[in-house]
Amino acid sequence: MSEERKAKLLKYGICIAACTALSLFYIFVRDFPQQELAQKYRILCDAFTVPGLLALLVGGLLAVVNEGALDGIGYACGTAFKALLPGGRLRTEKYYDYVQRKRAKRIKGYGFLFVVGGIWMAVALVFMVLFYA
Repeated sequence: MSEERKAKLLKYGICIAACTALSLFYIFVRDFPQQELAQKYRILCDAFTVPGLLALLVGGLLAVVNEGALDGIGYACGTAFKALLPGGRLRTEKYYDYVQRKRAKRIKGYGFLFVVGGIWMAVALVFMVLFYA
């Protein structure tokens, strides 16, 4: 198996394991076996919605950061922090250089968050339909 495929399977595996752990934690906290059928569907819907939304929102945040939407805020905070340090103003870089440095370090390969989050949300939608049916 190629290294790229192993890395991709590892990403998916970790994300699925984290979402599964969050779902199981929510199910066990809500005293699942003691509930009636309709409440079980509600608990399962909630248990799949929370990790699904977390995965989708983290993926969305990574996409926004990759496009550079938060570069100005990062530059302003870094410059303000450096101004508080002795000699920090001497080491301040220009905004253009900051953006170019950040552009070179963009995050790649986070689409698995959208896939796993979408699957979890689809399962949550099934349990929501069962709850309201």
